[in-house]
Amino acid sequence: MPSPVPSLSAITNYTDTPRSLASGIPEISFPLLSIPGYGGSGFGLQLGYNPLNVSPSDAAGEVGTGWFMSKGGAISRQINGNLDEVFQNTASAHYEKNVFDDEYYYNFPGFSGKFKIERDTEQNTFRLVDLSPLNHVKITYTKQSNTATLIVDSFTITDDEGNTYYFNDYSVAAVYDSFYQTVGASGLEYKSAFFLTRITNANGLETANFTYQKNTKYDTDNTTLLYKSCQLQKINTASGNIEIVYDYDQTLEKTMNDPYSIKKVMLNNFYGKVAEYVFEYSYPFPLNPGTATDKKRQLDRIKKMDGQNILEETAFFYNPPSLENPNFVSCQGSVVVNPPGVLSKIVHPTKGTTQYIYESSETYADRSSPAFLESLTQYYISSCIQDQPNFLDFQFSTNQTLTYSFTIPGDPSKKKAFWVNYGDVYTDIDPNTGEPILLPPVPENKRITYTLKRGNEVLTANQKGSNKEFLNYPGQYTVTINVPLRHGQVSFFLSELVPKPGPYRNASPVYSGYRINSIKKYLNDTSSIPVTAVSYSYDDSSIPNASSGYTSIDGKILFKNVKVTEGTGKGYTRYYFKTDKDYPSYFTTINGNQASFQPYYNLLKSGILDKKEVYSESNQLIGKDNYEYTFSTASDVDYYMDSGFYSKTAFISQTKNMSFVYPSGSGSSSLQSSSENTVRADNYKLSYSKTIASDGLVTEGFYKYAQDKNQTKLLAANMTGLLLESEVKEDGKTTGKSETKFDNGTNVYPTSVMGYNIQTQSNFTASTLDVYDDKGNLVQITGKNGVPTTTIWGYYQTLPIAVISGAAYSQISSLSTVTAAVAASNLDRDNPANEPALIQALENLRKDPALKNYGVTATTYDPLVGVTQSISANGIRTVNVYDKAGRLIRIKNAEGETLQENQYNYKH
Repeated sequence: MPSPVPSLSAITNYTDTPRSLASGIPEISFPLLSIPGYGGSGFGLQLGYNPLNVSPSDAAGEVGTGWFMSKGGAISRQINGNLDEVFQNTASAHYEKNVFDDEYYYNFPGFSGKFKIERDTEQNTFRLVDLSPLNHVKITYTKQSNTATLIVDSFTITDDEGNTYYFNDYSVAAVYDSFYQTVGASGLEYKSAFFLTRITNANGLETANFTYQKNTKYDTDNTTLLYKSCQLQKINTASGNIEIVYDYDQTLEKTMNDPYSIKKVMLNNFYGKVAEYVFEYSYPFPLNPGTATDKKRQLDRIKKMDGQNILEETAFFYNPPSLENPNFVSCQGSVVVNPPGVLSKIVHPTKGTTQYIYESSETYADRSSPAFLESLTQYYISSCIQDQPNFLDFQFSTNQTLTYSFTIPGDPSKKKAFWVNYGDVYTDIDPNTGEPILLPPVPENKRITYTLKRGNEVLTANQKGSNKEFLNYPGQYTVTINVPLRHGQVSFFLSELVPKPGPYRNASPVYSGYRINSIKKYLNDTSSIPVTAVSYSYDDSSIPNASSGYTSIDGKILFKNVKVTEGTGKGYTRYYFKTDKDYPSYFTTINGNQASFQPYYNLLKSGILDKKEVYSESNQLIGKDNYEYTFSTASDVDYYMDSGFYSKTAFISQTKNMSFVYPSGSGSSSLQSSSENTVRADNYKLSYSKTIASDGLVTEGFYKYAQDKNQTKLLAANMTGLLLESEVKEDGKTTGKSETKFDNGTNVYPTSVMGYNIQTQSNFTASTLDVYDDKGNLVQITGKNGVPTTTIWGYYQTLPIAVISGAAYSQISSLSTVTAAVAASNLDRDNPANEPALIQALENLRKDPALKNYGVTATTYDPLVGVTQSISANGIRTVNVYDKAGRLIRIKNAEGETLQENQYNYKH
């Protein structure tokens, strides 16, 4: 079943196919906009590109083929087989308690992963199985009251710092396939994806909410539902919003394109637009013939705008698209290729360019062992290493003889392959002219056939047709002709395998596979010499002239060795990876059946670093890191992968690293250090660390969390990943220790920070976090000297406008100058023309007689742009000036004199 939400299909690829050095896929991403929320939270938009997501079968999403915009959050649903909840009526003649096997892929700020819902068909109960437990999130759902099956209404995900993400909005699709018609469910609507609607922190304070543009689309009959879409329109926080504007193209319905495309994204504060990016697309047709439905959206440009003026522009260029998967097989090994439709060049706002060069991919294959070399005359493998010439041909008339003997040359003790091409023609002699004449066709079952023998051994009998392969020993052979109806002329052509001169490369080409060959950066689009160039080689480090690639259990290509060279004269680095090849799959009993099981798949699917070696330009080893891992099971649930195997989610419970530096450039002397990290099984966070420096100094770290401190309040809020205590020891002696306490029974904000006195070997209170406002902002902190510091939050409690050292919040919160400054900042947020009034209010605050004994600093802002003015405790004022792109261009003093100036030399 195709994805009903094309722009979300990339979530699946980003989760299941991580870009990594071992996969040969480069990381290409662009941060666009970000916006802060209450309590230090932040949200944004980021654009990512995966060059593997451009095959003819991949639909173009809302930002073009291969691109994915991470925005807000979504839970995308992958239908495996038939829809899970298809049987919704127990009274139906077709009702059954079917197995659930759909998968859900989630992506929201800081997290991506997947889960599924399993059904016990006997008890008709359901359980949610987390397939990404290392994220350490809690996933729950609400459901409809239907007892026939499970119909989910919404999902809620809580991370291990207590932030909760609510997925209450959703898109809808319908099913019309023949199966659904058979079971009386044609036209059944289902929730195809769920969308993030709000986020709250551990104290229940909303940090962001999300609004959506919803549209319902019907087929041309205006009654058949195609889908109900849910397009993110705004990310709203206390600081403003990020707005997304779409274009809709009716002609792109039922094509390989999402009919919705992102037209522009904007960052807005409460009085206007702060930043805007506009997206431009083209719809190129494939080189080979196709129809209008074959065109795909391609992202050409992103422009940062100020009204009609272009502030910055980034342009993207691609190889021409194709409707067919390319054939990259070459006898020259891995060669530079141009994968159809793949990003090849980026022109940046500076007009500098980045060029992506790809090469054909290959996997390891034994091409040098004696057994393989011997097989070259026995089995056809490749035209790259074998020829197949004719070595014997003969023909005769069956009127003259019915047998013919011949010799197959070669070593009589070793079998060899040979092919017999046979033909028969039926002629007679014209008695008048003496010339041959063709006779009427002979029925197929009456044609002349042959029997081939080697001595008394019959290799084939009554054979006809061409290109018949035989594998036997050289020697004397005889063909005997069988004439069931009419004589004729028969001909035989024998060919054999002849190996081409070696040695051969130990590699096998991948038909349509490609990987990054090099990334080059140029000063401008006309430069021919790169400023920097990074090249990649994937040869095996231990086998000469061999690829290190192999096909992993999920069908993807990984490389065990990657050599990275940056420019010339800088040497190179070799990376060695562990993959699933190092932990072979095996058969075991799962759910009463024999099944293939792959250990540690989630850790190994993109390769895990095993060793790293750094070499000089002259091939001298100058540094090396060796890694050892202890893998442990994170979940005892056997989960099934589409590739046909099971696995259990695992985590790295311990990592050890041995580091060597060779100052002389040789292995005879080295500086050695080591480190190790141990991770907990209950939250996958660091519990212990240890380093041994080259001089022998041993440094240890010990880390504790809510479950160690019996913090039931934090545990109830799922704040199990929050570090509460850390201790550092050197050679066994404590040199540092800190603890964050949460002693307020009414909330889960920290209340104090404890330190450690090395001389007295005792704990002390480093600071108390005394007062928070109703938005979670810390307004009073008291240092270990007992002196409080109060922060005044303005701009509707989103930004600090004043810091008063020495005064308690209770002393100054009711001062008229304080409340006036807060009110003035709120007005400044609504209209920047009010900033002079705010500056005056802050001056009044600083000069308030009630504050004469305290140090007061003050700050004003253009929200979502930056600080506009700051006043130090001694009254020194600086002014920040920004251009229309929001870039800091000048810092001035109170007299207007320039203290610092920044220039941005972008070309347009």
